[in-house]
Amino acid sequence: MKQKHFIKKAFILFLITSIATIFVACGEKSSKPNIKERDELVIAVGSLFDSGQFDPKQKYGSHQQHRLTHNSLLKYDSDLNLIGDLASDYEISKDGMSWTFTIKPDIKFSNGETVNAEDVVFTYDMLKKDGIAFDLGFIDTIQIIENDKVKFNLKEPRITFVSQLTEIPIVPAKYYDENYTNNPIGSGPYMVKEYKKGEQVIFEKNPYYNKPLFFKKLTFLLLEEDAALAAAKAGGIDVLAIPASFSEQKIDNMTLYSYPSVDARGIVLPVLPAGNKGMINGTEVNVGNDVTSDLAIRQALNIGLNRKELIDLTMNGYGQVSYSLSDRLPWFNEEQIIEDGNIEEAKRILSDAGWKDEDGDGILEKNGIRASFELYYSAEDKLRGDLSVGVADQAIKFGIEIKPRGSSWDEIFRKGKENAVLWAGGRHHPHQLYTMYSSKVIDTGYNNMSQYKNKLVDEYLDKAMTSSDIEKSYQYWKLAQWDNNAKNGFAGIGDAPIVWITQIDHLYFLANDLDVGKQILHSHGYEWSLFNDIDTWKLK
Repeated sequence: MKQKHFIKKAFILFLITSIATIFVACGEKSSKPNIKERDELVIAVGSLFDSGQFDPKQKYGSHQQHRLTHNSLLKYDSDLNLIGDLASDYEISKDGMSWTFTIKPDIKFSNGETVNAEDVVFTYDMLKKDGIAFDLGFIDTIQIIENDKVKFNLKEPRITFVSQLTEIPIVPAKYYDENYTNNPIGSGPYMVKEYKKGEQVIFEKNPYYNKPLFFKKLTFLLLEEDAALAAAKAGGIDVLAIPASFSEQKIDNMTLYSYPSVDARGIVLPVLPAGNKGMINGTEVNVGNDVTSDLAIRQALNIGLNRKELIDLTMNGYGQVSYSLSDRLPWFNEEQIIEDGNIEEAKRILSDAGWKDEDGDGILEKNGIRASFELYYSAEDKLRGDLSVGVADQAIKFGIEIKPRGSSWDEIFRKGKENAVLWAGGRHHPHQLYTMYSSKVIDTGYNNMSQYKNKLVDEYLDKAMTSSDIEKSYQYWKLAQWDNNAKNGFAGIGDAPIVWITQIDHLYFLANDLDVGKQILHSHGYEWSLFNDIDTWKLK
């Protein structure tokens, strides 16, 4: 029986705001040539192309960036409905154990060859064997049941299979090899014409794409934030992604747009005491922290931190207060919303747990342990740095000393299970709730960095994952966050292995005559969220 499965619209009032609000208006007439005579867009949205791109084995697609060059089986439309991309339709068996997709007959790779069922099977088999970039271990077999149909047989129901179905870019079986990232062949609207590491990437129109494109060429300048802003002010950029700290800038012939997102920032806190061992992507690391393993410390941070104040201070107000990874989405449990910034309550929680200021220096102690720990963040990310400093300034008011430490991701991954980390996440599906909180994924990849274990939470997460109906799974995602009857869950009012702070707004300066259409509610990765429907972009 065919089912039109889709993710429900995420709270109507919130989605209405996903249509950009214009914050800065520029009234001057453009001094550029008539844009209708131009066929190129110049774009500066960061340098993510330099971290291993175009190859799904390098996680290409995990932030939806593949929409430029590749198709996946499914995608989300601007209202968060799940629709076909390479697939014309699909059906899920009643027991949720098999998913069958009909492949569209008219989709071609940039070399002119038709995308077929063999390419789909090859891509998923290859990534399943790889086992790193995408979690596909729940797939039993993949088979072609007709020339244009692919059937996935699962080991158990997996309702979040949609996460892979919307993110995995399909590659050509005949041309994929270890050098694919340097010569990608995709079926998306654009193909890679030139890639100069650290400088630029030039995309040209895929001549075999099945829809007309307004822009024939896209040039991505791989510039850091300051350099990109300077280039935009010089008049050489049409699309500029900016941090909130740049929001008061003025750029001739460009307008600032703010797009709401589910792109969350939070503090991952080790829940085990020091002295344990674990794995991070196959490498043994130290696990545990004697301060953050105390529940009172984590709960005090959750209620004592003033999220709105942090957003105003570090992001000029361009963000939404967040208490989970899923705020404002259909699977968000509103029972975990609290009145934060409550310093007196934070002090009470700590005092009741035995934390006292024994030497009068303002920092609490317990059993000879000082309430002090390091908070790692990516040194390349100004926002994470600013948030880390802001959190430290607030926490000291209720007796917790947090020492921000900017570092590389390599070091963060090595040290992140024995220290706090300023983490990020947020997708159009709830799969990350499982990878961040299930004890079953501990020591696999970069999952469950806090080493969190809770039997009841695991039960609810498993019920959500094995549901055969997307909407029915929501109740279990909510209960895993907080079961009010059992007074149990991973929410900040519960075990609080992660203290979430904000879902950031994504900010872009856009050329005044550029129309980027109705934007989807953005997900984690502001560099890519804007391009979900690049093939609909046009001139005003």
